[in-house]
Amino acid sequence: MSTDLVSRRRLLQAAAALAALPFAARADAIGEAERIARFDAAAARDARLLPLKGVTDATGTRDALALHLAGRWPAELRGRFYRNGPALFERGGRRYHHWFDGDGMVQQFAFTGGTSPAVSHRGRLVATDKLARERQAGRFVVGAFGTGIGMPADAPVQGPDTFNTANTNAIEHAGRVLAMWEGGSAYALDPADLATRGPVTWADGLAQVPFSAHPKVDAAGHLWNIGTSGRTLVLWHVDPQGRLVSARPTALPLPGAMVHDMAVTARHLVVPIPPLTLHLAQLAHGATMEQAMRFHRDQPLRILVLDKADPARSRLFELPTQMVFHVGNAFERRDGRIELTYIGADDASFLTGGAAAMMRGEWSDVGGRSATQRVVLDLTTGRAKAEAFDDTVEFPRVDPRRVGEATRWLLTPAEWLPGREGGLFHGLQLRDLAGDRVRRFDYGAHSVVEEHLIVPKPGRSGELDAWLLGTTFDTRRKVTVLNLLDAQRIEDGPFAQAFLPYALPYGFHGNFTAA
Repeated sequence: MSTDLVSRRRLLQAAAALAALPFAARADAIGEAERIARFDAAAARDARLLPLKGVTDATGTRDALALHLAGRWPAELRGRFYRNGPALFERGGRRYHHWFDGDGMVQQFAFTGGTSPAVSHRGRLVATDKLARERQAGRFVVGAFGTGIGMPADAPVQGPDTFNTANTNAIEHAGRVLAMWEGGSAYALDPADLATRGPVTWADGLAQVPFSAHPKVDAAGHLWNIGTSGRTLVLWHVDPQGRLVSARPTALPLPGAMVHDMAVTARHLVVPIPPLTLHLAQLAHGATMEQAMRFHRDQPLRILVLDKADPARSRLFELPTQMVFHVGNAFERRDGRIELTYIGADDASFLTGGAAAMMRGEWSDVGGRSATQRVVLDLTTGRAKAEAFDDTVEFPRVDPRRVGEATRWLLTPAEWLPGREGGLFHGLQLRDLAGDRVRRFDYGAHSVVEEHLIVPKPGRSGELDAWLLGTTFDTRRKVTVLNLLDAQRIEDGPFAQAFLPYALPYGFHGNFTAA
């Protein structure tokens, strides 16, 4: 464990305390019954909205031991595919106002492989302290990102995990599933049955220190992550056995910035810092966290490059103004420069408007276009060269064997046919970053496409010697469908599908663990 851990605990604990502040917003329950009624009416007209109705405490436990299969499922595909996302949106006659607010629900698809392949599904709400508290009360008790809830006197804030929904990503690492959120602890789940074990405290004195939702696992099995709060950026390093190596705080170049994702290379961590900040003064006057966010069009997109061995050795690059949620990958080129891919948007309108409009059943203001970006960072000169691609995409993924190493192909959902489809994707895209080729498959207007993963074929080493695995929502059947495509033949679409007997809430992110 890093020797600087004990001496810096006070700083980390202060960051954890600050992370609790944004959620203490005043309540505004006016029109909640009408809000629910309007959404239900909109969902009856437009089936794409149905997953945003969410689950209840009862339907938040799902089991389908043998899904209906179509096509040919490979005998070699064995393992567990996890997804996580907001799922419980209504309680006690109230409906959350923002997509990001819902309590997290982890999905597990298990593949047996062999001569008679089978696929099963299990879904569980993450049993956070917040969920338990609100189940007992029969109502929402604490505020959320985009929904102000009046905090009762008998519900004191005890740190970031008071608000932790564990709703953004899920990864199996070192024998446990980590369900992760933006501003607090990861929650540990049992891979065998998804039972919640509880919040993870990596070392004494580090309880509730933010552990963000986009860790990166390198080829050796080491897990790297960040956590942000106020003026502090925490750099996490966890070994392949799940033991903390270090948790190092450093200064965040833009205090109060929302930093969602990061990349890792052989020697560096690369952290995009968009010009989106939280204003505490507005929170003090009753604004929600969403309302207190401000996108600064006059400020650059900052990219912080930190040395893994010594985070004090850093380089800060500035690019034209952009909003960044997700990165694809980063690696160190032979010439010593770092190449980074990410998805950039002109502004933060999806966060501050679109994700709330969806929860009202409206598509008129879902936010601006986001596209693939590539930037080359020269650590010697401090110069950056950026390139934008012509696409409309999100949720980028690369070959997991090449995280932090040179990659050629970037996989994304894509809204690539002419016209808008309500801000949801219906295509899938592989972009060749070396030759600028684009290969695509369109699921069709009846399908809402979620994040897909690249799953390497056992015993193969090529970047496209892989399957593409992901979920769609079928608006005709009104069920969730699991799809398997061949990366080398993406244009052919799924060669195997598994049909759930129900619809799952739209998820954010997930990962695959081979068996």
